[in-house]
Amino acid sequence: MNTIDTEVVLEQLRAVGAELCEDFWTREPVIEIDEMFAAFQQIDGWASATLRAGLARAYPQVGWREGEFDNIDSGDSEAVARANHGAYWICDAIDGTLQYLRAIPNWAMSLTLIRDGRPVLCAVYDALHDDMFHAVAGGGAFRNGVAMRVNGRSSHYQGVVASSQPPYVNKYPRAVAQAGQSLSAMLRDVVAVRNLGPTSLQLAYVACGRLDAFWEFGEDSFNCIGPALLVTEAGGVVTEAGGTPYRLGSTSIAAAPAPVHASMLLRLQEVLSLADVRRSAPADATAGALPASISAEALTMSAAYTVAPAQLAQEIW
Repeated sequence: MNTIDTEVVLEQLRAVGAELCEDFWTREPVIEIDEMFAAFQQIDGWASATLRAGLARAYPQVGWREGEFDNIDSGDSEAVARANHGAYWICDAIDGTLQYLRAIPNWAMSLTLIRDGRPVLCAVYDALHDDMFHAVAGGGAFRNGVAMRVNGRSSHYQGVVASSQPPYVNKYPRAVAQAGQSLSAMLRDVVAVRNLGPTSLQLAYVACGRLDAFWEFGEDSFNCIGPALLVTEAGGVVTEAGGTPYRLGSTSIAAAPAPVHASMLLRLQEVLSLADVRRSAPADATAGALPASISAEALTMSAAYTVAPAQLAQEIW
């Protein structure tokens, strides 16, 4: 396979991004679902087709997959095998399409090159702010051409973190429950939890140190697999919420600098353990009982860093 010229890829994103910006600033909010779907097909379809055509001319041997609504069922062994074979681009031409169509200036572009199931190149472009993030496997992570690193926080406690939900998450009750439980748990520990819209951009913000951590429950790997490379190449850690390696088909993600990742996983694993207990416990089981799998260290750390709202407000302001 020919070597990929990173600058060629980034310039194509910039060119398409400039035209998207021009279109965006002239749009009125689209509020009806049928109109939104038609507008999505038109503008996202154009952007994806333009990027695909340009990349196909430069790299005709590399395949193509569009990311937003084409995730992998981890239980479908054939789909997983296909995703783990060969080279192809994953493109989400407008990550945050809902915001784009509602005229909310909070969307980004994401493009990832996958080789045999692993991301080897990723670019996330915030076209509205001309902010380009990219990473090459083994070659580092960059913001606007300057090397970037995750920040130096020692834990998630009193941090600023973010979370989101995959497309159509309401179809997956377990992911909905885990999202709610984890949000409730994390809110006890941090200064703020934000959902900043595009998943790819939130992971880029972890990679450059703007955010302390990001987590999400539900299968969203086509949106996350490339931006996860930004985090790891910037010195961070990315796994599933249970601590297993993150890959195509994963059903959760946790991304952060290593110390923050370690403390956050204790909290998220507590949520997972409690969910498992609730599913398996008899109806008359004692409510609120903690599973034995939750370590004493996790409970001690949780108690030590839980801050009353009034106290926390004083510390912030």
